[in-house]
Amino acid sequence: MSPQDLRAGSAYYRITYADPKLTIPGVEPMIYIGVNVFESDGESPEPMYTFQDTVSYSRFGSAADYKGPANLSAEGAHTYSFTATQVGELVDLSGAAEALNDALERAHWKER
Repeated sequence: MSPQDLRAGSAYYRITYADPKLTIPGVEPMIYIGVNVFESDGESPEPMYTFQDTVSYSRFGSAADYKGPANLSAEGAHTYSFTATQVGELVDLSGAAEALNDALERAHWKER
């Protein structure tokens, strides 16, 4: 995923694997909320692209815009800031489906 392709409010996915043969994928969904959205992001020498967990985004909206009474961290909200290089490791929904399909193929190959 390229940073210029990111759209605020859209879902992106981090794919991880629990085994060296890449047959046990983990899919972590998150919502993109913007670039350099928090004060601390300005301390970085490069732009920081911020994502939020899907549950808190659904419940409270974007943490970058939230003005309500709840303490989002206390409510379990999580935000993740990535560099452009790290954003390159994220995928959209079709990329997640492709990664899962590739893992399935590897798992079937392993069974043969």
